[in-house]
Amino acid sequence: MGEILYLADRACLRHPPNRRPDRARPRQRILLAYSGKAEREYLAVFLASRGYDVIACANGKEALAHLAGSHFDLVVTGIVMQHVDGLELVSALRRRSGPPVIAMADGGRRMDGIYVRMAGLSGAVATHIFPEAGGALLKSVDWILRGRDEVIRDVVW
Repeated sequence: MGEILYLADRACLRHPPNRRPDRARPRQRILLAYSGKAEREYLAVFLASRGYDVIACANGKEALAHLAGSHFDLVVTGIVMQHVDGLELVSALRRRSGPPVIAMADGGRRMDGIYVRMAGLSGAVATHIFPEAGGALLKSVDWILRGRDEVIRDVVW
């Protein structure tokens, strides 16, 4: 299993995390399951640069293996993947009362809207389409992991 760990304090030298590390509270862990290598690396570094520890894997089968042995606060998954796809992963986590899931479609298929809708109906807390996912994905992650009140307090009006 090809595990890549992106630590928040070493994610990107040019862009430090957007919040100070809190020594009293351990960093939150995100499991990222995405089939496209370039997109997976981009998303992992993007999330890690925001202060989260990220473990990246290439498909739902690897994600389920990671979930069996470790604790994660959130799962971010692609929908169309080999072996176990994102819809199956979302359903499995819902049955297990696993961590919340954000599901994303690639944005290159005609059926992406339907896939995103199915992921939401299967139990994904939030859904996004990848090319537009940057800021919206981060807002969803922060909303789920940091809590509604803390996110609203950080908004600059």
